[in-house]
Amino acid sequence: MIARVTPGSAQKASRTLLDDDGEQVVTLEARAEGNWGNAVSIKVTQIKTLSGKGIKYVNLEILINGQTVEVLNNLVLNEDSPDYFFDRINNGSRILIAIDPLFQKALPATIAFTPLVDADARAAFTTLQAAGADVIRVDAKKQGKNGNLSAVALSDGQAGLILLGAADAPSIEVSARQSGADGSGIRIGVAAGGPDNVNIVITPVVGAPRTLGPFTTVNALVAAAANDPDVVIVARGAVLPSVIAATPLPRRVSVDVITEGRDTATYSNLPTLAAIAAVNDPLVSFSIVGAATQLPDINTGTNLVSGRNKGAALALTDGVATQPLLEIVPAPGVSGNLAVAITQGVSTLDGSTGVVTVVVAQDGDTAETFTNLTLDPDDINYLPEFLADSSKLIRAHDLFVRSRASSLPVNNPRPLLLSGGTSPLADDYQAALENLESAEEVDLVIASVGNQLDDTGIKSVHQWVVAHCTKMADVARNRIGLGSVTVSESPKVDSILDHADDVRSDHFILSAPAGSEAALAGLLGRQDYFQSPTFKTVAALSVPPGAYTDSQLEHLITGNVVAINQKRGLGIIVVKGLLTSGRQINVQRTANKSVREVKAISDKYIGLLNNDGARNALRQQIIALFSQMEKDGALVPSTDGKDPAFFVNVYSTQTDFANGIVRIDIAIRPVRAIDYIYATILVKN
Repeated sequence: MIARVTPGSAQKASRTLLDDDGEQVVTLEARAEGNWGNAVSIKVTQIKTLSGKGIKYVNLEILINGQTVEVLNNLVLNEDSPDYFFDRINNGSRILIAIDPLFQKALPATIAFTPLVDADARAAFTTLQAAGADVIRVDAKKQGKNGNLSAVALSDGQAGLILLGAADAPSIEVSARQSGADGSGIRIGVAAGGPDNVNIVITPVVGAPRTLGPFTTVNALVAAAANDPDVVIVARGAVLPSVIAATPLPRRVSVDVITEGRDTATYSNLPTLAAIAAVNDPLVSFSIVGAATQLPDINTGTNLVSGRNKGAALALTDGVATQPLLEIVPAPGVSGNLAVAITQGVSTLDGSTGVVTVVVAQDGDTAETFTNLTLDPDDINYLPEFLADSSKLIRAHDLFVRSRASSLPVNNPRPLLLSGGTSPLADDYQAALENLESAEEVDLVIASVGNQLDDTGIKSVHQWVVAHCTKMADVARNRIGLGSVTVSESPKVDSILDHADDVRSDHFILSAPAGSEAALAGLLGRQDYFQSPTFKTVAALSVPPGAYTDSQLEHLITGNVVAINQKRGLGIIVVKGLLTSGRQINVQRTANKSVREVKAISDKYIGLLNNDGARNALRQQIIALFSQMEKDGALVPSTDGKDPAFFVNVYSTQTDFANGIVRIDIAIRPVRAIDYIYATILVKN
């Protein structure tokens, strides 16, 4: 049973990751408020394609205090993939949730009944522009949503010019040595050096023109320009270039087709729109828009959009952004005309959380209604997951809005810490304990205060746990609280004993060292309730065991503290299982079980005990309970055999009967742990 501590002023730690374009791509948030979240860090490893020119997927490693606790591999940003980044984290991580930084936890806007429109598959597309006008259209070659995984980026290539010779035969190609816009500032000219030779005149962006030549062959010209700092000259024919005046090198562009999971394809130094349209890429095609002639402007990535699969679907927005945050589709195998209505409101569960109600109609009739749905992945009513579990008609996909060329998180092999986590106040724990009061089957209670509160706050919460368990004992819902000493107290026996003095009770266990209470609860949970934890091995202790000396252990045991210590030959053990009152833990647990079981039996007889037969039946059931407990070894007779293991009497005096009261007198003798073995040895000569 988990009783949620009201967050109050507490905050969840978080970290927003960027993609290779420097844009926010995902916010990772701790699943609960508190300082603990500031100890969480993450590593992101991009896995490249075989050529190294693309990103196949990313691996995410989650650490707490530098220790790896979760690894999620093969994450992608394809909503239809079982490895979709957001779904894998939100469904598979115990530590974090993943949120789209654009929408955060925004809800879909209110809409009246809107049909899921059945349509054919559509290919994704985008357009490339020059000075604000469309010049090239890019279409995915295959129809469907997978086309949305592609993007096209343009950069300035090496400005260049092909020079012609006699009869317009190709002669040489002159290109700027460096890619970029500056290359268009270089000018090239050809001057006659004689009847059968030419000179090449190169005018750089900065500096005076320089002349190379004269040359009688193309090969000599190319060889002479091999080390030129500004241009590269290659042969395109065997004839010398014709004379031309100084001419700027025309701009050329390079096109990258970037697709998640595939190698990036690069088409370099394209001089015209026709050259771009002629590119034969396996995933996308290029076409000229209208009568456009100007090369497109550079961009860092334009993603293809609007690709959709065949079938019915409804895109929902938050009413602010134009991009959809959610897509509704029919559940597998569902036919008929579906329509969905969305209404925003406030949760009827807590009276404060923003929620939506989703109503589904089939063929004009209301078929399903779902309330209190959110888009918080950490909420039990998280809309996509809730519909997947509860709706027979529809499913919802939490969409991701792509931007530019890159979407996956940037490679971060060094741990990145989450930040901003703050803990609830000590007072916030009281309401959580009150919520546990109605749970009758609780046996052990732990307040999660480690790494959350200071020493004073931890003691206060432990005292509230004691008060809670004492109160529950008064209404026959007996339970035992567990807590451990604080980190600062752990090495100081006097401080530990002071802490124990503040929580003296038949209903509380104080353990040492700090952080050991969960492992102790695990040990008690694995044992039969009547077994003592004394000298039992503690498995999976998540903190270093105590290293208390014999003298210190004697003080701790005398002070009724459960010391968990390393002992040679036995491993990590509970030295002695005591409540802070000094009573053995197993004795109190046996008493608690007896009370709870008798109450459970008695509740069935309320209103039925108005004759001796019914009262005797109640007595026999209680005797059967204790007889079984005696057979199990939980209850034992006195060692001299004079007193039985238990005694039961059910009766009602005349006065009690008039007031509707039946009394049950019970005496039980729980088995005690044998904590000491004394051996008397007689040595004879």
